[in-house]
Amino acid sequence: MFPPLEWNLDIASKYCEANYKVSPDPVDASLNYWSADFSAASNIIFSNGLLDPWHAGGVLEDVNPTVKAIIIADGAHHLDLRGANKDDPDSVITARQEEVALIRKWLDQKSIDNFTEDDSTNLCSLLVLVC
Repeated sequence: MFPPLEWNLDIASKYCEANYKVSPDPVDASLNYWSADFSAASNIIFSNGLLDPWHAGGVLEDVNPTVKAIIIADGAHHLDLRGANKDDPDSVITARQEEVALIRKWLDQKSIDNFTEDDSTNLCSLLVLVC
């Protein structure tokens, strides 16, 4: 459906300038919309389907032991977050299994004694997404 195309800032900039008279500023975008510094973060999964043209701007490598990147060779935009389908590629099925295993591991590490009512509400919301 989409032919392979290596993303390149120089080519993208020339295209934007020629067609829209604007020039992308990747530093400005990073500062205004998100930062690549997740050193203080924990328990985050960044899943990226390689068929999704947005994957080039995603987190493609593990940041630390609990900020994980899951690369889905045959995945498209958010395919792993949708319900299972008999036509799902193996890479999507595997990614979902990895995501569930990581979330279960993180939940198991949370001490039951430290749960507050807010934690219970958030946990229920999370489990609805996972199931």
